[in-house]
Parts: sequence; C-alpha cells; structure tokens
Amino acid sequence: MRRASHQIAAVAVLVCLANFAAAEDLASLSDVQLAERTREAVVAQDADAALDLLTEMQRRGTGIFAPADRPACEEVIDLPDGITDWKFRAVARQAYFRVAMSRRLEEGSCACLFEGFTFDAFVAAELGKSASELTDADRPTLESIRDQDRRATEARFRDLEQSCRAK
Repeated sequence: MRRASHQIAAVAVLVCLANFAAAEDLASLSDVQLAERTREAVVAQDADAALDLLTEMQRRGTGIFAPADRPACEEVIDLPDGITDWKFRAVARQAYFRVAMSRRLEEGSCACLFEGFTFDAFVAAELGKSASELTDADRPTLESIRDQDRRATEARFRDLEQSCRAK
C-alpha cells in the first residue's frame, strides 16, 4: 500500500513539473509566437493547450485581452512620391525602428516606440531635412543608420521588452 502511495506522489510531482516547464516555455514566447501557437491550438481543437495559451495572453494583456483604451502602437511612414527605389521604404522603416529602439533604451521606457517620435522627427534629426525632401540618394545614409550597432541594439531592446512585460 505504501509503495502505491509513493508511486501516486511521484506521478503528481511529474505532472506539476511538466506544467511548470510548460509555463516557463510560454513566458519565453514573443507576443506574435504566442498568438500563432494559440491559433494552432484552436484549429487543432487542443483545449488544454488553448486554455494555457489564452491564459498567458490574458496575463500579458495581449491579443484579445489588450485593453480597449490603450492606443495602437503603429508607425506612420509617409514617403514622397519621387521615391522609385523599391527597397527604400524597407530601409527607411528599419532605420527608423533602430533609432526609436535606441531612444527607448536610453530612456529605459516601455512606451510605444513611436510615441513622441514621428518619422518626420527621425528624418530631421538624422538627415537634417524633412521627410518630404527624401530622395532615392538618401538610401545609403539610411542603410548606415540602420546598420549602426543593429544586433546589439535589437538584443538590448528584446531584454527591455521582457522586463516591460514582467511589470
């Protein structure tokens, strides 16, 4: 009898450890990965996984659990009509993001990347002109801005995002 109770206790401990490991795994997912896995669990009709994933989304306040009064954090990049280089928009966007990340890192802020920092302000600060004055010839300068400490900045920003989610 005593041996059976030890076996039951061992099984209970293993189940608890598995749940703890699964919770740790969910905490390491980005918001996008979390949403994708949730969608996959719902499509597969895996109720247990879907419940765990939705609980994590609720804990973070993301997806369907995001507060309705929180404004969307979106960048607005208006390029002049004269831009013909098809890669220009992507390079401009990436450079804008990199500088915005650096600003938030300097501030230690969890605010939206673009709050108080428009694309026009970025262009004025980095290129000394208005966004409407951009030309295809500005792409090499934007590439240089984008690539400056890019990997280190992105890694440090991911750490900041993790700490912001933990708050």
